[in-house]
Amino acid sequence: MSEDHSSSEKKFAPSISQIISAAKRLPSPDSCDKISYSTFIDGERGKQINFERIKILKPDGTKVVKWSFKGRIMIESKYVGNKEG
Repeated sequence: MSEDHSSSEKKFAPSISQIISAAKRLPSPDSCDKISYSTFIDGERGKQINFERIKILKPDGTKVVKWSFKGRIMIESKYVGNKEG
């Protein structure tokens, strides 16, 4: 598992499944004191995904801490519908 690496490496657009896979390796945002966290896809050094810890205000007024991915993603063809207008 990797964490907080400064990246001068090439950026890439992860797929939805890669983001989900990386999210499963995130620490709990409640117990983590870091503002950002980075993880690598399948151990590949060039494929790093960065997450940011954010506070969210729920409708009932309580505040919760969550991880957020900010960036572009690739939509795999298996998720795209082929409906004709």
